[in-house]
Parts: sequence; structure tokens; C-alpha cells
Amino acid sequence: MPAKKRDRSYKGKVNPDLVLARQDAFLVAYGEVGTLRAACDAAEVGRSTVADWNRSDAHGFKAKYATAKELFREHLQDLAFGRVQQQKPNDNPVLLITLLNAHWPEKYRRDGNVVTNEVKEMMVEWKKWVRDNRSSPKNQPAINEAEEARRNAVDEVERLLTRKRDNDDAD
Repeated sequence: MPAKKRDRSYKGKVNPDLVLARQDAFLVAYGEVGTLRAACDAAEVGRSTVADWNRSDAHGFKAKYATAKELFREHLQDLAFGRVQQQKPNDNPVLLITLLNAHWPEKYRRDGNVVTNEVKEMMVEWKKWVRDNRSSPKNQPAINEAEEARRNAVDEVERLLTRKRDNDDAD
């Protein structure tokens, strides 16, 4: 293994040009490979050095690191779009979707807890209707009315969910 270049040039003083060169090498590598380990290996810097640069924001490292992460995210997105264009019916995109979820969650990960107030209100009404219609026996015409009310409620929930999905897709 070749000897690593040191940050220090003379009596413990940091050489800013060498630090910038090492940071640049790390950031270019990170933008291409997307993992801390691989970028550190490629730039021949230690993880603790990168943590120090980040903690102290040496030479504006935090902003540059964020840009390198953005470059890698865009690389993943380009890869995803390329694969979608070349996709065959039997291809499985789960790994790529997982990577996009991990690296760009605000764009590619669905938040399962997001529910609009309209949907919440509809679910409350639905539960009330179910409770009311299960508690008392009804004669045949009422059952038909109850079935029609159920169908209307299901249709309304489906319309609300479709509208919400369309709004989410537009974002």
C-alpha cells in the first residue's frame, strides 16, 4: 500500500492546499460511488478525517459534501430512468427502488402516515355506518338501502383516494 500524503507540512501546521486537494478527491469519488467507505478508499483518506472535515466545516466541506450527495442521487435517478426505458417484463427493479428510497426519500419514498382530513372524515362516517347497520336487524328493503349506502360510501372513498394520489403524483 502506498504511503498516504499527510495534511501536515511543517511542525503540525495544516497545509490548506493539501486539505483542499484531498477533500476534492474524496468528493469526486463520493459523487461517483455514493458510499463513504468506497470514497475514502478511492481518495486515500480515513473516515475520521472526513468526519473532522464535516464537523469543523473545513473549507466549506459541508456544502460540498451535500453537493456530492446530490450528484450521486442524480446518478441513481439517471440509472433508474435508463433501466425503466430498457426494462423487460421479467426484470425486477426492487434493488434500484430501494436505493432511490434510501438516497432520495423526500422524492421516492411514500409516507404511509399521510392521510388527508377528507379521507379521515370519510372513514369516521364509514365506521359509523357499519356500526349502525350491524347493530339492528333490517328487513329486505332496508338491506337494499344499506347495500346502496355502502356502495356509495366505497365509491366516495375511492374517489377521495384517487384525488389524493393524483395530487401526490403532481407534486
